[in-house]
Amino acid sequence: MMKKQQHGGGDCSAPRTPAAAAAGGGPGPGGGWKRRRPLSVLPFLSLRDYGFCMAALLLFCLGSLFYQLNGGPPHFLLDLRHYLGNSTYLDDHGPLPQKVLPFPSQVVYNRVGKCGSRTVVLLLRILSEKHGFNLVTSDIHNKTRLTKNEQMELIKNISTAEQPYLFTRHVHFLNFSRFGGDQPVYINIIRDPVNRFLSNYFFRRFGDWRGEQNHMIRTPSMRQEERYL
Repeated sequence: MMKKQQHGGGDCSAPRTPAAAAAGGGPGPGGGWKRRRPLSVLPFLSLRDYGFCMAALLLFCLGSLFYQLNGGPPHFLLDLRHYLGNSTYLDDHGPLPQKVLPFPSQVVYNRVGKCGSRTVVLLLRILSEKHGFNLVTSDIHNKTRLTKNEQMELIKNISTAEQPYLFTRHVHFLNFSRFGGDQPVYINIIRDPVNRFLSNYFFRRFGDWRGEQNHMIRTPSMRQEERYL
C-alpha cells in the first residue's frame, strides 16, 4: 500500500531542483516566475525586435533621401498637405514689417558749384562704406540745366539705382513726381554769396588742386596780365 502511494499516485510528484525550475518557468533563485529576456537597450524589446526597428528606420531614411533626390516628397505627403490646407506663416501673422533704415532710402544731393561739394562727396564715400548705402556719382559737372527729355532720362536712371542710394550731381532741382516717379529726399549745401563769388573768381583763373586747366577752358581769351588783376 505504501509502495502504491509513492510511485503510482498523480497528486504527489518529486520536487524539482532550482535550476530545473528556472528553466521551466517556475520560481528561480529570485522568486520570479517569468522567463528572463536577453539584455537590450529597451527593457521590453529583445535584440531581434531592436534590430528590426533599426532596420525599419534605416529603410525610412533611405527612402526619404531617394524621394528628395528624385523630385521631392512622395505624393501622399502632398495630398496630406493639400488636405490640411496651404497655411503659411503670413496667413497666421500677416506680412513681415519692413526694415526701417536709420536714413532715407532715396536721397539726391544736387551740388552747387563752389559750395564745398567735393569735400562733401569725399565724406559721403566714407559714410557709404560704413553704413552700406549705394553712392552714385556723376562725372558731368558743366550741364546743370536739362531739357524735358534729359530730365526724364536722368530720373529713369536714378530710379533704377540699387536702394538705398544717394545720387549726386551738379544739376538743378528735378521734380520726380512730374514724370510719375517717387520724389526722393533732397539735400544741399549753400555758401555765403560773397565767399562763393571769390572762390569762383579764382577757380576760373587758376583752377584747383586737382591740376585741371580750368582757366584754359573757362576763360580761354583772358590774357595773363588780366588773370593776376
